[in-house]
Amino acid sequence: MAIMLRMLQNIGPWTEALQQRYPGESIVTSTDEMVEMGIEPEAIDYIVGWKVKWHELHLYPNLKGVLLSSAGIDHLDWDVIPDDLPVVRLIDPSMTNEIAAYAVHWVVHFTRFFDRYRGQQDTTTWQVEQREHIKTVGVLGLGAIGTVVADRMTDFDYPVVSWSRSAKDTPYGRHYVGAQELEEFFQAADLVVNLLPLSDATRHIVGAQQLSALGDGVMINAGRGGTIDTDALLTALNGDLHAAVLDVFETEPLPDDSPLWNHPKVTITPHIAGETNPYTATQVIAANIDRINRDEEPYPKVTRTTY
Repeated sequence: MAIMLRMLQNIGPWTEALQQRYPGESIVTSTDEMVEMGIEPEAIDYIVGWKVKWHELHLYPNLKGVLLSSAGIDHLDWDVIPDDLPVVRLIDPSMTNEIAAYAVHWVVHFTRFFDRYRGQQDTTTWQVEQREHIKTVGVLGLGAIGTVVADRMTDFDYPVVSWSRSAKDTPYGRHYVGAQELEEFFQAADLVVNLLPLSDATRHIVGAQQLSALGDGVMINAGRGGTIDTDALLTALNGDLHAAVLDVFETEPLPDDSPLWNHPKVTITPHIAGETNPYTATQVIAANIDRINRDEEPYPKVTRTTY
């Protein structure tokens, strides 16, 4: 078996982790390395990575699958991906737990008024803020990651509502479905944790109407930047919206001249809500490679109509 590893950084740990998982198999990181090792394109069975060169897929006629090293799907080029080629997102429990911890951190931060206490510190003010009611957390995107985030919120006794594009059975509060219920979902939540992947169906799905429905709540984005209309977000922040915590952006790195940098209601983190660990991620990727080798369905498989 031969695996082509396509990473822009951190190649060493990925190569080591894959080689440990598949000792004796060929792990290559470039076409030059293929030539050096005497490996023909026909021998490549799998491509693993993030920066996959989709226009080069035809060079590997015996390719059995592409295993992404991230949960993101917005870079997939369906114009050149063969219909019968499995493309699999990475849902790594370790990364998912990091995203859930990120979400819980910020929910606690705002619901227990830590933001206000920090401001009081600047004026040497000792004042206990009274919590009027238990805040409801809205989980936007109830997939594999969203389900874990919702579970963690319920662990801390937060009421949870959720939204997804399709109906799901959930043990939480009300589950809203589809575009027709999106505004209702925002009205029901005090804080929204956005975990949606970016696709044609989700681009700018959070706009002026949804943010207006959120009122003086908090928007936390750990999904994809392009799912939120930035202009609408800035307008909401200049109005009633209490705060936004943003880990992802339409353009990354966030340009120096972005007004988000200096907005007093915005907290920015550099796409670190869930960082991929090559050693834990490799175990998940290898499990899917093994499934494909056994003629079983990998999970979660991405198709043109999935998102």
